[in-house]
Amino acid sequence: MRGCVFLGSLPHQQDNDTSLPPLCLSSNTSQFRYTWGPTGQLSANRMTRMVKDIVHMNYSNVRWYVFGDDDTVFFPDNLVKTLSKYDHRLWYYLGAPSESYLAANAFSFKMAFGGGGIVISSSLAQALAKVVDSCLQRYHNLYGSDARTYSCITELGVELTQEPGFHQVDMLGNIFGLLATHPISPLLSLHHVNQTYPIFPNMTNIKALQHLFKAVNVDSQRILQQTVCYHNNFSWTISVSWGYAVQLFPSNMPLPDILRTPHTFQPWRTEGNIMENAYNFNTVALQNDTCQRPIIFYMDTVSSGKDGTIITTYYRKSFQNCSFHIAPLNKLQLIKIRSPRRQCCDILPSKKAVLEVAIRECKDGELIFMP
Repeated sequence: MRGCVFLGSLPHQQDNDTSLPPLCLSSNTSQFRYTWGPTGQLSANRMTRMVKDIVHMNYSNVRWYVFGDDDTVFFPDNLVKTLSKYDHRLWYYLGAPSESYLAANAFSFKMAFGGGGIVISSSLAQALAKVVDSCLQRYHNLYGSDARTYSCITELGVELTQEPGFHQVDMLGNIFGLLATHPISPLLSLHHVNQTYPIFPNMTNIKALQHLFKAVNVDSQRILQQTVCYHNNFSWTISVSWGYAVQLFPSNMPLPDILRTPHTFQPWRTEGNIMENAYNFNTVALQNDTCQRPIIFYMDTVSSGKDGTIITTYYRKSFQNCSFHIAPLNKLQLIKIRSPRRQCCDILPSKKAVLEVAIRECKDGELIFMP
């Protein structure tokens, strides 16, 4: 993976840390108008033109161009895995709209929001670089660079391919609900990481992200993947967001209720609009009675076995509801999750037009190999 951090002007002194991407000076866009309004930012033109700037740098063997903001956290291994599904020789525009209904409605439900990440195949980037200046002249009335990029790509006849792992995070406060019910899709990005509460308690935002990456570095594709199971003896419902948190409900809960996103966060803007708390996914209000809320265990440690096949994570109790007096719960402090790094599958008898594959946990010592 290669690239650079684009700036409007370069600092007099630059950091020599080779682990950081180089700084690049974006091209001058003063010749283009910007008429969205006084609260907009002229940098939108400069940021839109970055696709032309980086294409003209002539990096060799480029398949994809990934763009994000200065407060976007990407998960590179998951990006590589996800993009491998697509042919970079074709024209692809990937990302996701905002989680906020108002934001998506104001700009577009078919637009990749820039903070969550915009991915453009190399072939499309080459075409876009040739026409982006004319688009800047036509779309001077739009607010941001992502809206300009979307409009120009739309003119080229390409629609957004949505990947639910991109997260604009147009919300404030505690985003626990969003992370604890992540879709069954690799986590690709998190935006506004300094605008929300730390995702782990008693940590700063940076420390909390570093803590999350302890699990990411062990098994990035599994991070935040939700698994729900039931403890029949105690009638517990347990929801695991791998590498992040475990929710323990001291009663049986229907699966559809567990999959809904707890509304733990606040809207990005509060202007009295009735739709401020509307999101593009199903939410469920927090129970007013704290006794009905789950007990939360946050990821504490993660380790991998010597052979790398079994990953063990420990989750330590954080939020305790009033069910602490229940005998099986009052001593429970840790939850230990053992999970296979990979899964095995069987090919079932299939019809000609349909191939049926059954996925299951691998047996002890089972290998996956080509016959």
